[in-house]
Amino acid sequence: MNREKISGIFLFGLGLAVFLKSLTYPLGTLRKPGGGLFPLIASFFLMALSAILTVQAFRGKEGDPSARTPFFPEKETPRRIVLGFASLLGYRFLLPVIGFAPSTAVFILFLSRFLGKYGWGVSFLFSALTAVVAYYIFQVWLKVPMPRPIFGF
Repeated sequence: MNREKISGIFLFGLGLAVFLKSLTYPLGTLRKPGGGLFPLIASFFLMALSAILTVQAFRGKEGDPSARTPFFPEKETPRRIVLGFASLLGYRFLLPVIGFAPSTAVFILFLSRFLGKYGWGVSFLFSALTAVVAYYIFQVWLKVPMPRPIFGF
């Protein structure tokens, strides 16, 4: 069994579990969504895409040498995965200390510079734009309460 089959089946099962769990929360409406609406929609798309992946994997030829690629195609892939998880952990712990917008900017700066391998200028611009847009969407438009930073600004 190849990786596409295994990952397709696994992701479909994960989507099904999230779908069933989201039904235990209030769904609400599109104008006034409940806690279960977004996970329900996201899990539906995950199940649909993983079903497509699984069907394509089962229809493909087993002996096709072009379909066989190493699990980590590049040497530095495991390092990049560890750095990605470390940056997520850093974001999680930096958020209550310096606030939403600055920690988002630092997070995106790290991802674009060190994992995306963009130059400093592009990384700073992208991180600043992302932080401003995310701040506007979540705190101004949607009025999502964010944790207050320790320093109060």
